[in-house]
Amino acid sequence: MNDELQRSMRGLRMDDLPGPYFVAYGVKEGTQAEIGASFGALEVSRVNPFMDVKAVVRVGTYTFDNANFAANGLNFSALPGGNASFDDHYDNLRFTLWSLSDGAYKIALETLAKKRAFKEKRLITEVFDDYSRERPVESFEAISLSSIDLAGWERRIKELSAVFRQYPDIQESHATLNFQTGTARFLTSEGTAVRGSNTDISINFNVNTQARDGLRVSDARSLHYPSWGDVPSQAVLEAAARELAQGVADVVHGSTVEAYVGPVLFEGEAAAEFFDVLLVDNISNPRGAWSESEGSRTYDPPPFVSRLGMRVSVPFLSFVDDPLLERYQGVALFGHYRIDDEGVPAQRLELVKKGKLADLYMSRAPVRERRHSNGHGRASFFGVPSGRIGNLIVTPAQAVTLAELKDMLRSKCRELELDYGILVRRMGGLTPISAYKVRVADGREEPLRGLEFTGTGFRPLRDIVAASKEMYVFNFFHGSSGWTSVPASIVAPSILVQEMEVKKTERKPEKLPYLKHPYFAGKKQARAAP
Repeated sequence: MNDELQRSMRGLRMDDLPGPYFVAYGVKEGTQAEIGASFGALEVSRVNPFMDVKAVVRVGTYTFDNANFAANGLNFSALPGGNASFDDHYDNLRFTLWSLSDGAYKIALETLAKKRAFKEKRLITEVFDDYSRERPVESFEAISLSSIDLAGWERRIKELSAVFRQYPDIQESHATLNFQTGTARFLTSEGTAVRGSNTDISINFNVNTQARDGLRVSDARSLHYPSWGDVPSQAVLEAAARELAQGVADVVHGSTVEAYVGPVLFEGEAAAEFFDVLLVDNISNPRGAWSESEGSRTYDPPPFVSRLGMRVSVPFLSFVDDPLLERYQGVALFGHYRIDDEGVPAQRLELVKKGKLADLYMSRAPVRERRHSNGHGRASFFGVPSGRIGNLIVTPAQAVTLAELKDMLRSKCRELELDYGILVRRMGGLTPISAYKVRVADGREEPLRGLEFTGTGFRPLRDIVAASKEMYVFNFFHGSSGWTSVPASIVAPSILVQEMEVKKTERKPEKLPYLKHPYFAGKKQARAAP
């Protein structure tokens, strides 16, 4: 990598055009596996070695270069990349790096010319540096890789997928294991050199069906682990599959509401998703990018960038992001890392203090409010890094038990003369997937389906009235429009929001299948036979 990087810095130049002022190479090699099953039968099982290679070439200067610009016809969010031989063949890797560098350099020149023209055409006068200067880092972690028991996990995934045989209301279901172990190397012309190994294990459940009126109902759950030692027993995984299946089955038979205005209790995972959508998304990717596409809002800076020092949440909740934290109360955190994807050491951030926004997730793309990276420049391997979440820890200064929180929901509904309140346990974005009516009279829960929040804005963050003592760890991939997904964790209490508006979904139902699922139809026929 170093041999080709030095050659690129010395000689990569087209005619009388400038050469690059910055070059970086990334190489990731290892083994990946996928095992998938449905209804107790194996669908896919494969193990493959891989070597992924990427090249970053920047032309211009730190002040103004080809980055932070989405030109028509060019993919702003993806870096030039490809695959090389995974048998550590020197010449093959040099060839791949040379080829990627040549292509990246040509694209960089074209993009820089378009960006200069765009700046002149739009009469843009306020321009921030495109790339901050950061201290070079050398870090070489010991190489530590894992292996997979393919036969053993084929059996376990088939058993997990067979759990859904117990739920006649589910039309389609899958259980999947994704495994990757490898070593990543990152080298820059500034002198940064980083090597690190990691293992990612994800166990995924996906289910799809229809409610009684034909409305599509689907849900998924992904469980993430950094080592085989962190993967729980088969009984625990089966319980997670059953919990997901039962939640979907509840929705199938649930009722709906035409409209609701009142308190909403976000429990466990739903609370973490609430903070992801209303806070994390609004302080991520703060630089955004100029876009040549008329009317495109994909790369606009998020709303909270201009609200530093302003109130964004309730004062009794603190929001700290600490990617250096590996575990929370013994649970592995998926968003843990030591050095970000631009080679900058990770930093602990106090994002919100006493309700006021104190910091942003920063990469090396400066904004007016922050001119340097704080170690949160992140992306998938082939993605363009931007300021992103690591491990967000939401801590209440005052808290009650979850049972008391539910009682508070009922009490507030009683004050408003409502017969029920709404409890949400899982969401997709800000759309409730698993939601329940909580009857004021006796606390009884009744499943709901087809709900949407309306008129949300940012107010709910400031309308949180109570939080639970119990904390929930939510490991997930954080993604947003136009940017690649990154491993992340949110540790949060359940929360009670004073008032939100809920309406019946505007999604249209589809016709139910004319015949029942053959497995369950066959079971019924077998029982009826003499």
